[in-house]
Amino acid sequence: MIRRMALPAGTKIGRYEITALIGSGGMGEVYLSEDTQLGRKVAVKILNSELAADATARKRLVREARAAATLEHPNICSIHEVGDADGHQFIVMQFVEGETLDARLKDRPVDIKEALNIAVQLADALAEAHTRGIIHRDIKPANVMITKRGEVKMMDFGLAKILSDGVPYGSEAETAALVSTPGTLIGTMPYMSPEQVRAETLDARSDIFSFGILLYELVTGQRPFHGASTAELASSILTHEPPPMARYSHDVPAELDRIVSKSLHKDPEDRYQTSKDLLIDLRTLRDEVEFRHRLERSQPPENKNDTAEIPDVEIKTKVFDKPPATLREVKSLSTKETPVAARRISPWTAVIAVASIGLLSLGGWWLWSRSNQNWAREQLPRIEELAAAGNYFEAYDLADKAEKYLPGDPIITKLMPTISDTISVSSDPAGAEVYLTRFASTAEGKAPSAELIGKTPLANVRVARGAYILSLQKEGFAKIERTVSGTILRGGGLTSIPPPSKLKYDLMPVGQVPEEMVYVPGGEYRLAAWQRPTDNKAKIDDFFIDRHEVSNREFKEFVSAGGYLKREYWKYPFVKDGKPLSWEEAMDQFKGPTGLPQPRGWTNQNFPDGKADFPVTGISWYEAAAYAEFRGKQLPTVYQWEKAARDGRTSPFASCMPWGLFYPGDSLDQRANFSGGPWAVGSAPFGMSPYGAYDMAGNVSEWVLNEGSEGFYATGGSWGDPSYTFAQYSSFPGFYSSDKRGFRCSLVKAPSGDQGGGRLEAVLEIPEYTASSNADFQKWSEAYRDTGPEPDARIEETIDTDDWRREKITYNGADGDRVIAYLYLPKNFEGPHQVMHIVPAADVENGMRSLPTSIESRFGPILKSGRAIFGVVLKGYIERLRPENFVKPEPNTVEYREMVINRVTDERRGLNYLATRPDIDMKHIAFFGPSAGARTGLILAALEDRYVSVLLQGGGVRKTDMQTIPEANPINFAPHIRVPKLMSHGKYDEDTPLKTQGEPLYKLLREPKRMVVFEGGHVPSTEFLINTINSWLDETLGPVRR
Repeated sequence: MIRRMALPAGTKIGRYEITALIGSGGMGEVYLSEDTQLGRKVAVKILNSELAADATARKRLVREARAAATLEHPNICSIHEVGDADGHQFIVMQFVEGETLDARLKDRPVDIKEALNIAVQLADALAEAHTRGIIHRDIKPANVMITKRGEVKMMDFGLAKILSDGVPYGSEAETAALVSTPGTLIGTMPYMSPEQVRAETLDARSDIFSFGILLYELVTGQRPFHGASTAELASSILTHEPPPMARYSHDVPAELDRIVSKSLHKDPEDRYQTSKDLLIDLRTLRDEVEFRHRLERSQPPENKNDTAEIPDVEIKTKVFDKPPATLREVKSLSTKETPVAARRISPWTAVIAVASIGLLSLGGWWLWSRSNQNWAREQLPRIEELAAAGNYFEAYDLADKAEKYLPGDPIITKLMPTISDTISVSSDPAGAEVYLTRFASTAEGKAPSAELIGKTPLANVRVARGAYILSLQKEGFAKIERTVSGTILRGGGLTSIPPPSKLKYDLMPVGQVPEEMVYVPGGEYRLAAWQRPTDNKAKIDDFFIDRHEVSNREFKEFVSAGGYLKREYWKYPFVKDGKPLSWEEAMDQFKGPTGLPQPRGWTNQNFPDGKADFPVTGISWYEAAAYAEFRGKQLPTVYQWEKAARDGRTSPFASCMPWGLFYPGDSLDQRANFSGGPWAVGSAPFGMSPYGAYDMAGNVSEWVLNEGSEGFYATGGSWGDPSYTFAQYSSFPGFYSSDKRGFRCSLVKAPSGDQGGGRLEAVLEIPEYTASSNADFQKWSEAYRDTGPEPDARIEETIDTDDWRREKITYNGADGDRVIAYLYLPKNFEGPHQVMHIVPAADVENGMRSLPTSIESRFGPILKSGRAIFGVVLKGYIERLRPENFVKPEPNTVEYREMVINRVTDERRGLNYLATRPDIDMKHIAFFGPSAGARTGLILAALEDRYVSVLLQGGGVRKTDMQTIPEANPINFAPHIRVPKLMSHGKYDEDTPLKTQGEPLYKLLREPKRMVVFEGGHVPSTEFLINTINSWLDETLGPVRR
């Protein structure tokens, strides 16, 4: 707040007569005054009473002002006197007529030329002060005056600090001077250096930082650091990097951006170390800009507008390494030539001609260079946009082109660490060709071709940041393929740029690597999968594993060679339902409808047409083991398989897949097949494992060698499973087969042990739970009482297909967000419609695929049968991803309870919305919860009385749920679901085991209830699932009206 003038005009302080108040601030008031002795105008700063009363501060201020008075420089406002008269402490300064830089910036923009002139004068003033050991400490536009003649004056050096006094800046509590108010010392927060904000001892480099802020604002009209409060502003100065100046003005020379960026480094050691160095760079740049302006003005009028459209033309200039021929030949002119001709080619004329050619060439080069520089500067916003969107390949390609014309450009320099990576590759022996293939699609949807980047050894080759297939090829040696990635890492709310990729490979002679197998080094290995069958380590030898899953074509060779007829391939005893079978009895199990042994799904020992390169499925563990024996191999052990698939990698922030980390919201496209049926082996090279094996995640799950309590283990997940099943193991009977199950083989040339292939006994601990009381249930239910606002629902989008209409709806959620929901309405059926309300499985819950994809990929037949489907997008789904710094609360915390309450509230408000629609039959609503959706459903269905029927697929409760806070514990709510309930569960469920999780939940549920157990794992076949749902809903909701 500006205070009223304390001293009236005419007041005399010593020999100075007050004329008018011209400014005020935390230090006091500044008056225009008359020096009655010398007859000149001066500015007199009267210190405020609080400061003048502090003897220590007054003495220090007087000492520093006197030191500043020794500064004599045309760009420094001189201090004439420091005095004490008539009860006032005052400083007398030169009176500068003009306007402050602050006012100039508000009045009109400053062009580059003027900005550089101002900056050079200010830097010159700082260099003078710093040379004398004085720092300013309050550099800002308000402390810079510009005279009518354009001269610049740095003001308030009387408030500077002597570097040699050794008094810590913080001892004066000047960091409290966030605004200019009485009782505080100098320091203006938007222009402070990081060391000022931290109250550290200052040196001249603090002024350089403040000068950088001023220069940034002078050029762009924007301050580099922002904050809604002083605390936010201080944090911005300490932690944020300002945007490049070219973002606000494309006329900013790259060198000026570099100068400012260097001045604004957080660490003083990285800034200019002296203001003299800063001045030299600014003067050089100013002179260069002035030269360019003169050159532009000297161009002929007809050429001045040509630069904008000049193409990239090749301009050739000749450099003479000896005198031009014109000079050498002038003395040997033919006698037939006339004197006039001889005079035309005189030496001076030739010199002028050559010089003219040189100038024209130089001018042409300059125009060509200027045109390309303009083009490159125009690309900078697009490069920033691509980088911000994570399109690093495109951003890098454009930046790489622009950098050729803008070397050292600060925007490109600043972005390069984000959009580029460096890769070093060595091999033994050296000389292998190195190819990189980008993880990207062309306009035609094809993967780009491989690019040769050189031969090993390669050091620090710059490439775009992203994922690649790296291929090493050398004649006489086996080809090596790997996925490599410099993708930015995320976790715990932080992002980090991984270190440069340094890769080393040992090449193996062609004859040492079996055809279509990849080499995996051995060693001691412990399983890393989150649902592993054992924590024991195993010693494995170096081994080879099939590059691809065994295909139909390959298995046909086994069949055609009489594989089902030759006992020598069938090494393991046959057991079915706990009873041993003879070889003949076992072979009968594999016979098809025509009496010939073959995989299930084949006809007359032939695979389906067009499926030769698809993985063989419908085979039992025994058949897989026999095929491996036929090839002179064996099934991989769990240790070998996982070593080849993930090499022991884990992360607390993302799922570890064969190719690397998989974050919520990431796409599986071109990586892994977890939906829609199998694809041909090797269809996703970008999903290959650390050792070059394909399809180890998804496509088909794979038999491994080890035997377990229920039979033999399989792992990897399949096209019909959620993606998290890659990290799960489950055991199945040896004669079990499925269209989602296949295998691959392994080979150890000289095994020294069982490679971890022994029996893995899982200890089954079957918990018993006690049903909660009605009184407790009523108490816990109170936490879910919803007193929130009306839904305020809106239909945002409608999509029609031949069979249904999909409406995207938003409404008010539990925590102030707009919730998204999808309502699918069947066509060809009259309303009001019965509704199946879905809470999806963990693949949707964890952001691995969207809710509409989940619904449409499996439940189209439900819609075609006449029932509507409704689903709510909860937080964590792809369309409502949580912030990167989200950390899921522990289940025993209040925060976890609030999270669950919000999720349930969002679902219930969705039902409130449905109740407003005349095309929905609210008396016929069913709940369906598959897998993780069943866990949410146990709470939701217990609280809701609008459900008529409940169906839980692969649901269960875990022993660890006993530690969950009571109000969010599904065990406490399950016994209070009153409507009819159906549980459908796989006998060999690898995610939610039937014995330890499914059956204990079923015991908790009250009647009426029913359980259906099918032969399979966690996810049933679509046919079984749809038939089960429709039959149950017909029974509990009644048939659909047609």
